[in-house]
Parts: sequence; C-alpha cells; structure tokens
Amino acid sequence: MQPVGTSSSAAPPRALDVLIVDDDEASRVALSAAVTALGHNGYAVGSASEALRMHRLRRADVIVSDWAMPGMDGIELCRRVRALDGGTYTYVLFMSGRATKRDFVDAVRAGADDYLAKPVDLDDLEARLIAAGRVVRAYRALAERNAGLWHDSRAFYLAARVDPLTRLANRLRLEEDMALLEGSVSRYGRRVSIAMCDLDGFKRYNDHHGHLAGDEALRRTAQALESGLRSGDRVYRYGGEEFLVVLPEQGPDEAILAMNRARAAVERLELAHAPGAGHPFLTLSVGLAPVTGGTDPSVRVAVARADRALYRAKAAGGNCVAAEEESS
Repeated sequence: MQPVGTSSSAAPPRALDVLIVDDDEASRVALSAAVTALGHNGYAVGSASEALRMHRLRRADVIVSDWAMPGMDGIELCRRVRALDGGTYTYVLFMSGRATKRDFVDAVRAGADDYLAKPVDLDDLEARLIAAGRVVRAYRALAERNAGLWHDSRAFYLAARVDPLTRLANRLRLEEDMALLEGSVSRYGRRVSIAMCDLDGFKRYNDHHGHLAGDEALRRTAQALESGLRSGDRVYRYGGEEFLVVLPEQGPDEAILAMNRARAAVERLELAHAPGAGHPFLTLSVGLAPVTGGTDPSVRVAVARADRALYRAKAAGGNCVAAEEESS
C-alpha cells in the first residue's frame, strides 16, 4: 500500500497527530498500529474524558473515536472538541459497527466530519486520513492568513489607543482599561490608587514659549512621569496638559511616595517657566485618591475624587501632591 500523501512532484505533507479513542483495548492497539503504519503519529486512550484531557494538553489534528463508550460518549466528546477549536480545526471520525444512517446525521450535526464502519478497513482508514489531512492543512493555511490580517488590524487597534504627541495611552485606552479595573477591584478587592496630574500654569508657558515648545514640554513630561514610576503603573494623557496615573496595589501612603517621585522627576527637567508663573521651572500638581473598598468600589468615582484633590494641590500653590482620604 502506498504511504499517505506520496507524490513524485511534491514532498509528502506533514504527518497528522491522530488521537484514537476506544474503550476496547484490542481495537485501540490495532488502530494505533494502523495509523502509525500509514505514516502518522497515533496515540490512544480508553475513554472520552481522557481523550478530552489529552486534547486540551496537545491538540490533535484528527480524532478517531468509538461511538458508544461508558460515561461520555463520542457525540458529547465531539461537541466539546468543537467548543475548543477556536482558530484551529480538529477532524473528527466516528467508528461504529451498529450505527444507522440517522445516527450518522446526528453525529454530523454534533460536529463530526466522517464515519468508519467497524471493523475498520485499512484502505478506508487511509482514504479518510488523506481527506482529513487536506481539511486540516486548508484550515492551517487559513489560520496563518488570518494571523497576518490580525497582526495588521492589531497594529491599527493599538495606534488608535496611543496619543500621537506623548506616545502615552489615550482616553480611549483609559476607558477600556477602567472597565477591566472596575471588575478587578469589585471582584477581587484589589487595592488601587488614582492620580490626576496637571502642569502648573501651562497656558502661560505656552503663550510665552510657543506651541512647539509646549508640545516638547508635554513629551518630556510624559517621559519623566513614566520613568519616575514603577513598570506596573499606567500613565495616560487625559487631555491638554492633564495626565492620569493608575497605581495598582498601592494604598494612599505608597501612592503619595510614588507620585512625589514622579512630580520631582518633572521638576528636574528644569523647563524654564514664563515670567511671573510663580515657579522658576515647569512643575506638576497631583491629586490622589484611592479606589474605595466599600459599597461603591468605583474607579470612576475615584477619578472624580482625585480631580477634587488636584484642585486642593493647585490652591496650595502647585508643585505638590494632595491626597484625599479614603472614605469609610
């Protein structure tokens, strides 16, 4: 018998990983040997539940399963395999010596691809595996093409969520991240603090030095904020000269220390301010609020509270961190 997929004009296709499921040990061993003889990688288990566990660990290209088995039967196995397919595809072959045509229709509706009568004929098995290989390779090629399209769309997706001036995450990204953060806080009780930051007297700076200098100041401020914080902290351009910082797993005391480091990093840039600005260099004011763990553990509420704390920092002369106490 000619091996599967041999051709005088092309290299043989990659061997298939074939998972054999049969509660009869003799059938299992014989079928595994036949699959191996046809040039494929055959491995066998004695139950559908064991097959599902193995398939999760090592996705099979083809599953050849007995129809009727104790516990989970072949139909249920097929349904669960289809639920795991995702971007891959597993070709499912049923075996039975007693199934009717109506049974096979039910199997196809459950996601099966083909059927083998028991006892399994070697030529029938080879023909089914040739067909399975074509389907699996077609799905694999489609998945690779889709991966390329996904890569392109992912690039556009990320670009839409980055502020073009500062290269920080923008408001759109913030809205998406806040929804995830809400779930993390409410479901798992995670600690998090929110900081609202604003450059002091930035309009005066812009009017005196010009908008190009103002843009450069914003870029350098963004870099200073990121360099002054932990890698797990997230900085967003909130709008204009405002920045929002999310400080995961940090309570008020830790967050105050972190934001004072960030504020000092901006001051060390020594960007000469406009005359009469009140500070010789461009500085940063920060309002800080923890996300409460009470009846309303809302990140959005914490943003509003941080904004109120920012006004207190401004009223105190700027270039400082004002923290609002966590409510009980």
